[in-house]
Parts: sequence; structure tokens; C-alpha cells
Amino acid sequence: MKRYFAFILSGCVAANATALSLQDALDMAMANNSKIKAEKAKVDIAESGKDEAFARFLPTVSLSAGITKIDDPINIDLGRIQQPLTDIAGAAAYSKAYLATYNGAYAKAYQEALAQAKSAGLDDKTAKAAVDAKAAEIWKGVVNSKDANDAAVQMAESKEKESSDKIKNSDFNMKVQDDWFFNARLTVVWPIFTGLKIYSAYDAAKENVNARKAEFEMAQNTVLMDVATKYFTLRLCEELVVMRETTKRDLAEHLERSKKLEEGGQISKTERLRAEVALAEAENAYEDALRDQSLARMALASLLHTDTSLTATTPVEAPEGVRPMEEFKQLAIEHHPGLRQLRIERKRNQNAISAARADYFPTIALFGYKELYTKDLTLLEPEWAVGAKLQWDIFKGGDTRAKVSSAKAMDRSLGSLEEETIDNLKLLVEKRWRELEHAKGRLSSLVKTRELAVEALRSQNKAYEAGLATGLEVVDAELALSRLQVADIKAHYDAVIAWLGLLEAAGEVSTAGNVLVSKQLVVEKPVAASTSSATESAESATDARHPEQGAGSSEVSAEQNLETENK
Repeated sequence: MKRYFAFILSGCVAANATALSLQDALDMAMANNSKIKAEKAKVDIAESGKDEAFARFLPTVSLSAGITKIDDPINIDLGRIQQPLTDIAGAAAYSKAYLATYNGAYAKAYQEALAQAKSAGLDDKTAKAAVDAKAAEIWKGVVNSKDANDAAVQMAESKEKESSDKIKNSDFNMKVQDDWFFNARLTVVWPIFTGLKIYSAYDAAKENVNARKAEFEMAQNTVLMDVATKYFTLRLCEELVVMRETTKRDLAEHLERSKKLEEGGQISKTERLRAEVALAEAENAYEDALRDQSLARMALASLLHTDTSLTATTPVEAPEGVRPMEEFKQLAIEHHPGLRQLRIERKRNQNAISAARADYFPTIALFGYKELYTKDLTLLEPEWAVGAKLQWDIFKGGDTRAKVSSAKAMDRSLGSLEEETIDNLKLLVEKRWRELEHAKGRLSSLVKTRELAVEALRSQNKAYEAGLATGLEVVDAELALSRLQVADIKAHYDAVIAWLGLLEAAGEVSTAGNVLVSKQLVVEKPVAASTSSATESAESATDARHPEQGAGSSEVSAEQNLETENK
């Protein structure tokens, strides 16, 4: 049954209270709730991790520089090879000078023989042929000559001494590195094959982003469900305040009638006292309702990070046109953020398996470096170098195999957990659906009963005024109608909460306000008028029900139990 009505805020709500629809509350929560903001920041962190993983595909370029102080300069001392080098150099110089002296003496003797042949009347060609025929004799004569031998020995010894003295006087101590030195180097390293480890890490980073988004949607779904529940709790409390106020007004009118009837002698003092007691209990119940409304408003404002000057405009009313249960089950399996997060975790774990298997393969990288400051380089350090490096961990004690086995076991565990989650989601949808149907069934059964209670109260009021009924009967009729009204709004509340639970399972809580937008109430701010007159204006503006609740002790206790269950 549709319940379109305008309601007037009670005296405890400020005249400038902000009218807030369910969708407004959900939008405010998505914008202001701290938990949602924290989960959104985790998504940003995961995005940064994805960029970091992509960076591993590119080469690394680094610039390094430093200045160093060592205890002493580095020198190379070749003194131990100085004497052997002296001996070798002296022997070489001796042999060279000795041969040079003999060669000079031979050349001189050859020229002398050639001149003698020409002086004997021979032409140049004949003279040269004759001298060449005696070359061996000339050489033998030079070798056997004492003067030539003495000259050769003297020259060889002089050259030997000169060469030896030169080496002996040379410095065989060389400085390689100063005790203070500076270096600057530009280095490039590019891994070109890592056994798919980099690719697996990048895929895992991408899935991590999706997992964090699913986690964000899960947290948002939970927060929005909490916001919607507290929103309708506030709306329930606001309706209960109106019910309590109407009941208090009706019992006040009943007390006024009782006083007049007592003055006319138509009723006893006991009945008038019973009306006073009922009114006092109704006033206490009204104050309790106001306190509950204030607490509900504070709870909602805390979630929305806003002030408490707000009032709910979306009524507590069972939704219509709800989708079939099987459709909700399918939506839950496809879109529930928790289940989606679990599936993403399985994909990440499969990337972990690939990353673990990558340890079976070698790692190949290209590298190169260039020395930017070459003044302090040693003899053993090049100015630049390029190359390729391969590293293959052939045996790691079974560590790689253990990692692969662990990742596979985790995948099996996540698969079983996914199946369990699907079953739990189906069961949850079934439960919420049956709760919704049960609440709707209660609403249908209350329609005729409530009509009967309204008619019974009207009859008892007329009979009481005619002196045909007692005040206790009027109060009982008032309380009976009140109980039915509380049961009616409780059934509507249960239906809305069950429906929100279905949306939560399907990951669609954020759309709840749009579905109920056609049922949003028009809030009229109270003007300078009494609470009773404002309530009467609301009653005249609508044909919908208004709570008319009595205040007997046992009946009030029953209604308070219903309120506690709602909260």
C-alpha cells in the first residue's frame, strides 16, 4: 500500500533543518566518508605501483660521483727487475758495439784493397771483382788483427757501461693513484630477458589495481549500506515522534472530555485519573521518541561528516517492482565486490606462479658505462665499456620448486574460497528475499486489521461521549490502533532493510536513492504555530495514516521493544 503524506517536524527540529533524501545521503557519504576516502587512497597507491612495475621494462640510467681519500698513494716498484734489465741492456750494447767496430774495420780494409787494385791498372769492375774474391781473407785479417780486436773491445765496453749506467740511474717506482682522487661515471643497465618475471610483476600490479578498486567498492558498498540503514532508522524515529505526538494530543483531548463528563457526573473519578495516567505515559513516550530521534540524527550526521540539522525525506516504505530472486542471485555472483576481489586475487596468484617459475630461466641484461672524469683514472681502468651479462641460478636448493608449489596451493585455496563465497551469496540473497516477502506479507495482513482498529476507536469515542463506554475501553482501543501502526511501520522498515540487503549483495546500494526518488516527501518547515495545530494541518493535507498512539504501560513497553529491534 502506498503511503504518500506530508509530515511536520516536531518542536525539537530546528526551523532551518536541511531536507535530505536517501540519494543525497548516499552522495554525501561517497564524498565525505573517511573510510571511503582511505580506500580511494589505496587505489591511488596501487596505480603508482603499476607505474613502478612498468618502469622495469625500461633501462636504468644512473649517474654516480665521489671523492675518495686513501691512506697512502698507490705506487708500483719495479726495483727488483732493475739489475736483470741492466745486465741484459749492457750485454746487448756490448754485442752491438763489438760488431759495429769489426764491421767498420772490415769496411776500411775493403776500401784499401779496392784502391790498391785500381792503382795496379785494373778498371773499377775488375778491381771490385778481384777484391770481392779476397773478401774472406780480408775479414779474416781484420778478425786476427790485434788493433781491430783492441778497438772493438774498448768500444763494446764503453757502450756497455753507458747503457748500464742509464738503466741504473732510471726511476723504477711509478705512482698509479694519488691518496685523494675523484671519479664520475654514467651507467646504463637494461634487462632484456628475465624469464617473464618482469611481465608477471607488471600483470600482478595491474590486477592489484583492480583488486584495490574492488576493495574500494566493497568498502563503499558497506558504508552506503550503513548510511542507508541509519537513514531509515532516522526516518523511522521521525515517524514515531509524529505518532507519539498524535497519541499525546488524542489522549489530552480524551482527558478534557473525561473532566467535563466527571463534572457532569457521567463518569467516576477513577476513569478521569486513568485518562491522566495514560496522558502522562504518552508524554514520557513522546520524550523518549524525541531522544531516540536525536541519537539517530547524530549517528547519520557522523557518517556523513555534517551537522545534525537534517531531516529525512524518503519515507520508510516497502519498494515496489522488485526484481526476481534468481536475477538478484545472478547479479550478486557477477557484481558483488567481495567476490570480484577474490577472483582478482586468483589472477594475481596465477601471475605469482609465473613469477616463481621465472627463477628456472637465466637473466640477461645489457650494460654500459662512461667515465665522465678521466684525470684520476688508473692504468687499469677504461674510459668506457659496453657488454652483456647472463646470470643463471642453476641450483638453489629446491627454493624455486617450493615457491611454485606454494603458489599453486594458494590458487587451489582461493578457488575453494570462491566456491564457498558464491554459495554464501546465494544463501544471503535467499534470506534477504524471504525477509522482504515476509515483511510484505505482514503489511498485507495488517491492512484490514488496521481498518478495524480505526473503526473500533471511532466507535469507542462516540460511545464514551454518550456514556455507553468507559474511559478504559477508549484507551484500550487507542493502544490497539497504536500497536497496529507500529507493526505497520516496522514491517515497512523490515522490507526496506531487506531490499537494501539485496542491493548490497548485488553491489548496487548507491542506486537505492534513485529507485525511491518518486516517494520522496515534501518537507514543510513549521511556522509560528503550536505543535497541535501543525499536526492538524498535516492531517488535513493528506488522507494517509498518522500515528495515533496511546500510552498504557504494557503497550508502551511493547512498542519500545519494536523500536529497539529496528535500531
